[in-house]
Amino acid sequence: MLLLESSEDRKKLEKLLSQSVPESLKVYGSVFYINRGNPLHMEVLVDSWPDFKTVICKSQSMEMLDDTDIYTNTYNVFTKDPENFRAMLWNTDVINWNQCLLIQGVQQCLNDVIMSIAESNGLEVKSEVAALFVKEIHAGVCEKSPNTSLEEESSAQTSSHFKASRDDQPVFFSSPVSGAEAELVNTHWINGGNENSLKLVRQCIQHLPSLCMRDAGGKPISWTVMDQTAAIRMGYTVPEYRGKGIFTSLLITFIVFLNLQWDDFPYHFTTSKENVQIHSVARRVGLRRSPCDCFRYICRPQVMAT
Repeated sequence: MLLLESSEDRKKLEKLLSQSVPESLKVYGSVFYINRGNPLHMEVLVDSWPDFKTVICKSQSMEMLDDTDIYTNTYNVFTKDPENFRAMLWNTDVINWNQCLLIQGVQQCLNDVIMSIAESNGLEVKSEVAALFVKEIHAGVCEKSPNTSLEEESSAQTSSHFKASRDDQPVFFSSPVSGAEAELVNTHWINGGNENSLKLVRQCIQHLPSLCMRDAGGKPISWTVMDQTAAIRMGYTVPEYRGKGIFTSLLITFIVFLNLQWDDFPYHFTTSKENVQIHSVARRVGLRRSPCDCFRYICRPQVMAT
């Protein structure tokens, strides 16, 4: 595969990927960050250029030194031709099958290719499917949007949840997640809770957008942090504050902020397909359920699998 080193080529690729959403979102989000400073040290490869069929974004090779670290050994993929993708995996060393690794994409057609080649390389594979929620311009054939604008919702939520209208109501305020709170985020992240995930959480907090709702004393009560694919992730609300609309308020404020940063920010949100409560929250903040799901493949060599 070809490493796209030219900034002009990468900008052109970003524009082309924007025409293939939502299927391209995991790669599109990664390239979006690469083209804006590359804060998490990623690289993008294509099978050919400029007429590409397959794109793979991954951490730079110098970063992928720990064979057990799936949070760094991550590959985000998009293809226009599954057989071309299969050929890339068979005939190149773009993926290091000797490591524990994670492959992500938004195309069900990748499933057979990834499963068969990973297993043929002696890896045990755990596949996960998540519901994908996206901006309306990325949604394709999706749900109808509500009449209320996100800015109006943000104002209403701020009035309802950030300010005290009675003396006995709490006062909340928001600010970015701090580096000192990385362990707290990691502990409550459903996909985290270990030292390797903590390293990623720290990197994301340091370099990518995040938002935390705090009580009057500054204690975190709800938060979210973006990852290297422009996904809104690592969300959590402490139990005593659940059911009060606080996470909804947080997400609305966060999305308004993201929209102000870049009009074309390819942010998206994934959650369990069974978590209908969070689905409702996603719709409430203006996101739409994509006709595509998000697919993750956690691959481990059998000698490392436990």
